[in-house]
Amino acid sequence: MIVEGRKPVRAVDQAPLFLYEMVDALAAGARVLDAGCGPGSWPYSRRSDLSITGFDVKFPPGPPARSPHVRVFRADLARLPLRDASFDLTVCHYVLEHVTELEPCCDELVRVTRPGGTLYLSVPRSASFDDRLYRFAGYFAKYALGKFGKRIEHQQRFDLQKLIDLFLARGMELIAQARVPAGFSWMNDARTKRLQGPFTNALAALHRATGLDLARDANYVLHLRRAAQRGLRRVTHVCRECGEHSIVDAPPPWPERWRCPWCGRENPFGRPRGAGNA
Repeated sequence: MIVEGRKPVRAVDQAPLFLYEMVDALAAGARVLDAGCGPGSWPYSRRSDLSITGFDVKFPPGPPARSPHVRVFRADLARLPLRDASFDLTVCHYVLEHVTELEPCCDELVRVTRPGGTLYLSVPRSASFDDRLYRFAGYFAKYALGKFGKRIEHQQRFDLQKLIDLFLARGMELIAQARVPAGFSWMNDARTKRLQGPFTNALAALHRATGLDLARDANYVLHLRRAAQRGLRRVTHVCRECGEHSIVDAPPPWPERWRCPWCGRENPFGRPRGAGNA
């Protein structure tokens, strides 16, 4: 027996969240960046009335097909040759887990999105079975199969709060979010394609028989909007006496105590708290 799937239901007052929803909601003529596009994060022919720019550091199995409304080039996400505030929608579809320089990549995603524009972001949840399996496969190929020059693809690990904080600190507002199950689409690779069907069939059978869902909550999908001004203000310390907020920056050798600028009381000092709070 086969049951028909349905598209996710979006209420009238809900913002678009999933990739096709985000693309379909754009006005004609909108500028879209597909960051780390590979062969294309979605079929660009879906909206030929959009101006689409795609880039990647490499293009296996090949770049997106060129067309009058599509521009494709090779670039590093950490250093983009693009003007500030260039795009109405920036798409980063399962890319950030692969980058080496996370903070500069986040800076660039925000920089090229116009104020009021949106960022679509999807990444794997590092504690999920899917992400752990992917990492295991990478380490197995590198060490057990002797491919010592192989790069481990998932360089970054994400939980939801870390992911949100990275972009709130850069002036983005969270509009919508979802946890979505694993589709194991990364097994579409020619090297693993023959295993994909038996593997996903076995996981579904295990779920039916025991209730154990190894595909559950495997990925995060976020819709973020770039605010006109940075929305997250920096606080590094809270006074244990008056409870007020302060910023304490100290060069080494680090002091043992700091003084509250509000009440004048002393507090213990560990180490400076840096960019993650900015």
